[in-house]
Amino acid sequence: MKKENSLEACSTMSVPWAVIKNAIPAMVAMLMVLIYNLADTFFIGQTHNAYQVAAVSLATPVFLMFMAVGTIFGIGGTSVISRAMGEGKTVYAKKICSFCMWACVLVGIVMSILFLLFMDSILLLIGASEDTWEYAKSYLTIVSFSGVFVLISNCYSNILRAEGQAAKAIIGQVLGNLLNIVLDPIILTNAGSS
Repeated sequence: MKKENSLEACSTMSVPWAVIKNAIPAMVAMLMVLIYNLADTFFIGQTHNAYQVAAVSLATPVFLMFMAVGTIFGIGGTSVISRAMGEGKTVYAKKICSFCMWACVLVGIVMSILFLLFMDSILLLIGASEDTWEYAKSYLTIVSFSGVFVLISNCYSNILRAEGQAAKAIIGQVLGNLLNIVLDPIILTNAGSS
């Protein structure tokens, strides 16, 4: 028996159920961001260095900027893709999806380069002090190098939810968070031993 297309399933269910089916995964995705940040703060807190914890807190808005830009492409792309799918323009929808991917790569690279070039100005802007400067700079450098991946992740979690594949979007975010939770203590242990 052929599995029913998730978009077709959404079109046949009641509006309240369709909203719940898509709203709950979106809320879980937002909670995943909180868990991600809590894991970082928890493991860095284990160093008992208040300046390192402060540096992560200072760098979080910069990390959220990458997420916001990815969300812009995801939500904007979702709107165009949904209309194209509704009109039966599948090829056009695929082109928009591809555009979102490559736009995230390009914009992510540009943002990363700008963040790396203007790191000192950004650190002043976010309020890094002499005590937190080096820690925040190290964390922001890592965030900058991961910018492309953050954009793609946020973009496609929105696109997947819009296509009725909310479970796949959550699985991707949960796996990313689990990887973060596993790698945090490993990296901190190695950094502490060197």
